[in-house]
Amino acid sequence: MPGELPPDFEAWFRDHRESVYRYVRFRVASRDAAEDLTSEVFMKALRSLRRYDPRRSAPRTWLLRIARNATTDHLRALQRRGSLHISLDRAPDLVSRAPSQEERMLREEQVQRLLNAAATLRAADQEVLSLRYGAGLGNMEIAETLKISANAVAVRVHRALNRLRAAIAESRAGVED
Repeated sequence: MPGELPPDFEAWFRDHRESVYRYVRFRVASRDAAEDLTSEVFMKALRSLRRYDPRRSAPRTWLLRIARNATTDHLRALQRRGSLHISLDRAPDLVSRAPSQEERMLREEQVQRLLNAAATLRAADQEVLSLRYGAGLGNMEIAETLKISANAVAVRVHRALNRLRAAIAESRAGVED
């Protein structure tokens, strides 16, 4: 029937939507932007479904490659417009739901510090951390997505985390001065 989704695609959407969303959400400043980009990823995938080759990559890997490209394009457009700043006001889904006001404030301060530190990282560091902690991929899946070895992924994640820790420590030191 014309206009009907291929059965595999419906399963892909159901099985991989959350991973794609989490990856995108880890990279963009707002929940709305992440939802829009996630929809865009699946629309692009549907339009180019005939080019998908299961011998070259798993569905999730292919979808995350599309998500990487869509997110990169989105971030470049924001950069050209000068609106890359991230704040908790633009990320209400990251705000803590801790029971006490004091706990919420402490959590929000930690999340803001993390967001600010992550924004200072190189794009490659943000990318590998987004795949690991946003999309929840393991080293082998990240390696397949980035077309590098699993050992290289492990090294990149380790180094990116070290740079993130250093950026957080630097931001703390700036606050204490």
